[in-house]
Amino acid sequence: MSKLIVILGITGSQGGGVARLFKTLPDWRIRGITRDPSKPSVAALREAGIELVAGDLDDPASLVRAFEGANAIFSVTDSFQSLQHPATAEEVQKTGRLPNEVAMDREIQQGRNVIDAAAKQLNTLDRLVLSTLSDSEKWSNGAITHNCHYDAKARYCDYVKTAYPDTLAKKTSYLQMGHYVSNWRMAGPLLAPQKQSDGVYAVPSMAKADGIPMPWVDPPNDTGHFVKALIEAPAGSSMLGYSEMLTGKEYVALWGKTLGVPAHYKDVGLDAMKAADLPKFLAEEMNEMREYVSLYGFDGGDPEVKNPKELGVDVSKLTKIEDWIKNEDWSSVL
Repeated sequence: MSKLIVILGITGSQGGGVARLFKTLPDWRIRGITRDPSKPSVAALREAGIELVAGDLDDPASLVRAFEGANAIFSVTDSFQSLQHPATAEEVQKTGRLPNEVAMDREIQQGRNVIDAAAKQLNTLDRLVLSTLSDSEKWSNGAITHNCHYDAKARYCDYVKTAYPDTLAKKTSYLQMGHYVSNWRMAGPLLAPQKQSDGVYAVPSMAKADGIPMPWVDPPNDTGHFVKALIEAPAGSSMLGYSEMLTGKEYVALWGKTLGVPAHYKDVGLDAMKAADLPKFLAEEMNEMREYVSLYGFDGGDPEVKNPKELGVDVSKLTKIEDWIKNEDWSSVL
């Protein structure tokens, strides 16, 4: 009998990547969770044979129903969706708190909702895989205090260990996803390469020039391989999901070499973020994230976190960053 993996965020890059790989595995069937299974944008998933059910991270009862009979669950939360939610703006206006602080609380609650719902499926569940990020306040010894989109995920990972130490925690593993190679598309001019008057391309990077190397990852291709390995590895495993480790300068050099154009590294610090019209609170958070990954590493140096190869990933199947650069559409900047 085939096993069932339930995927949150199946229309996103991580969840979609998990579905893409597991669709090729004959021993698995897939159930995807989406707010509205009838919307046209998910028709292709249904046509591919994926079961779609309604579920909402803010509705615990819907998650319990969606997880029924699951052998594995992949969960991902999105801090920036929480930031843009109308309820966040209402709470900010009511309390005067910063928007990212309010969004952090909402994301923590969403993660807890997933965990509580998963804890009701212990009869069938073999593995819960939580997509997360490291605890930057902890691993920086309190130097980083407002890296909210990291620490929200770390907080609900702590919750599974304290709320269900002898049950669900013993069936849970953790995936810290690295820096998306596609982030330049989502960040607009802030991270888009720009041709200078001398013909050289300035390539902005959130990775400091000579800081600790960053883990670069292509979620649509790579996430499924990470999740498969974490399902097969002992429970409690923690992986830093990446295909290659590169400093900011190394990435820019590879970018220029691959595309055959002259390129130099462009620093993206707090001033550049503010100049790009990011709200002050968000610019400061992004800058704290940048300081954290450059000084302490993406995973903060947590000794429990393993690389993909250490946890059984066939790294030959992961995206090569040079190939990704070669195949990406750069027509808007070249």
